Amino acid sequence: MDSLQEEGIKLFRNSFGDQESFCFSFAPGRVNLIGEHTDYNNGYVFPMALRDLGTLVVGRKTETGHISLATSASVEPKTFTYVKGGDIPQWARYVIGVVKKFEELTGLSVSIDAAIVSNLPMGAGLSSSASLEVSFFSFLEETYNKFCPKLDKIKACQSAEHEYAGVPCGIMDQFIATLGEEEKALFINCQTNEYSIVPFGGSDLVLVVTDTHQKHELAGGEYAKRRATCEAVSKDLGIPSLAEATLERLVAHFSIPNRSLDHLPPKAYARARHVVTEIARAIEGKGALEKGEMKAFGRLMNNSHKSLCDDYEVTCRELDEVVAVAWETAGVLGSRMTGGGFGGCAITLVKASHVTSLMDGLKVHCPYASSFITTAGGGAQSWRM
Repeated sequence: MDSLQEEGIKLFRNSFGDQESFCFSFAPGRVNLIGEHTDYNNGYVFPMALRDLGTLVVGRKTETGHISLATSASVEPKTFTYVKGGDIPQWARYVIGVVKKFEELTGLSVSIDAAIVSNLPMGAGLSSSASLEVSFFSFLEETYNKFCPKLDKIKACQSAEHEYAGVPCGIMDQFIATLGEEEKALFINCQTNEYSIVPFGGSDLVLVVTDTHQKHELAGGEYAKRRATCEAVSKDLGIPSLAEATLERLVAHFSIPNRSLDHLPPKAYARARHVVTEIARAIEGKGALEKGEMKAFGRLMNNSHKSLCDDYEVTCRELDEVVAVAWETAGVLGSRMTGGGFGGCAITLVKASHVTSLMDGLKVHCPYASSFITTAGGGAQSWRM
């Protein structure tokens, strides 16, 4: 965290001039242990925040009336000043959306200079976007000494991504970036926003994150297609969301004799089957962790990946190769893709005594990938100095 703070201060001074006192904020990235593509279906998810991996914002309040930004990310332009009605680069849309939502909640008019740095890989499926949104909202809270209820903050960041970045995301990523806890995972009901804190891991187990370096773009059409298909099936079933469905009801509905399904998108049954079974896996996974049944949790991770590959079709060759190597490695309890898919990362739960063997195997068979060991960290924070 100290090195990221130093990087942020340096970027700020290079972009906006000397400054001695700052407001800071940090929000983590995340991995989702199980419960993928269930959040926008009002189901259950099971994320954990990544310790010391996320987005840091450093800045100050100004009297210019402008929102001036600088970023260390590999994007262009690297600096941007918002002008109402003007074009906004894609990376800045997440920030401007958060500013607008903060202004709506507080009635304030924001005028700031801010530098943004991150040690999260963009497009890796570790929720760099929500990390940015929640960190920037936290920065605004600290800067204006106006702290919003956490659920309002979470919903505001989610709305910003919907309305300004064009990504119809669920609420999970903003939730865990705000409310993550050390050595814990959050089991979240995305319909009610109720959550449980569940201990995760153990001294003899390690969670390995493997980045395939295949970038995913959730603003692209495939993510939106999956969500639209789920909504179409829910409507056809006469229910608010697939969280209300059971596998038995789904099978019966799609097995009605002489019934045309032409009004539904292609592969609608498979897409819905993934969601319904993944919600069940998430619930079962919570019970397994609470009982300390890590082998059972690992099996659920494996079944989740198979469903994401075969039914939801959001994996890719590289993700499947990483998971296949993990499945063949002694000491591995489970492995699956994490995040939205179409690239990004896989996670593997492995005995600590076998982690070197796993890492060596991935280097040989998946040379395009890189891996690191992680533990659960805390949620967003802000401070001054």
